[in-house]
Amino acid sequence: MDPVTHTAIGFAIGQAGAKRLTPNWAWVMFFAASAPDLDGLIFLPGDVGILDWHRHFTHALFFAPVLAAAVLVGVKYVLRREIAIRGAFLLALMGVIAHDLVDLLTYRGSRLLLPFSDQPYALGIESFFDPILYGILALSFVIPFLSNLVNGEIGARKASGAITASLMLLVMLAWFGARWTFKEQAIAEMASRVYVGEAPRQLDVFPSFHPLKFLGLVRGSNFHKILDVNLVDYFDPEGGQLLHDQVPSVEAGKALRLASATPTAQTFLAWVRWPRPQVIRLDGDTRWVVTIEELAIEKHKTRPRVMIRLDERYAIQSEVYERAKSSTGF
Repeated sequence: MDPVTHTAIGFAIGQAGAKRLTPNWAWVMFFAASAPDLDGLIFLPGDVGILDWHRHFTHALFFAPVLAAAVLVGVKYVLRREIAIRGAFLLALMGVIAHDLVDLLTYRGSRLLLPFSDQPYALGIESFFDPILYGILALSFVIPFLSNLVNGEIGARKASGAITASLMLLVMLAWFGARWTFKEQAIAEMASRVYVGEAPRQLDVFPSFHPLKFLGLVRGSNFHKILDVNLVDYFDPEGGQLLHDQVPSVEAGKALRLASATPTAQTFLAWVRWPRPQVIRLDGDTRWVVTIEELAIEKHKTRPRVMIRLDERYAIQSEVYERAKSSTGF
């Protein structure tokens, strides 16, 4: 999820009563709710290493106490804010774990069980941007603010906002349950159809910011299909984009195997959810161009991919990773 969502959820947890654990709770929660994503700051945008290390140990439950302790050190000794050590640690721990669990809701997920398992876990029910979730979280702050304005006018005691924040957190959990239901309905809709005359060998749906619209992906015997799935509209299995899979020659197959074994391709393949390889033969110093792209990506973004170039003797000439970016260029 995006940093705004993580921070807002952290503040809602504090507002619900956890802020009583320590003075300067907002500083503690602000950094704790953001701390796991610091792993993304050590890589340049085009560095394929970010795929391996982002959402790595900083998003694992086993390492959450380490991050929580680091937040305490930063707030107390760098920012020089007064805190209650034990209470601030518990608050920071809640913020870090909340971040990890929220990322679990996206289709990229997190490797929660490191160092015991490198397996990523993902529920795939939330988009990276969810306007309705923004609204729920905003209410946890707006309602107490308006209530205190009224109380100030009539001379009543100001409310802490704990009841409102707690209620909004429960509404948020109910919303996550609703999005899970929507995803299951979309999968059931796709699974009941045939594509290019055959039942799908594999299918999945990926959420968008609209809770009832999904990106649908189907893998057949020799094709991939990309479809829009809208739960409030007719689903047409004949629509969408049909991508035929290549049947590589012996030479092209060798180029693909060697390209797939490069460090860049290996890192990409370990991260990708729906890879689609292509091999192009050229004339000149570069004889083969092998691309592997990720089909599971938000519609407003270009597909991330790796591009490996080989010469006529199958020696690797270059390895390039191209990250996903907005189709508008930003």
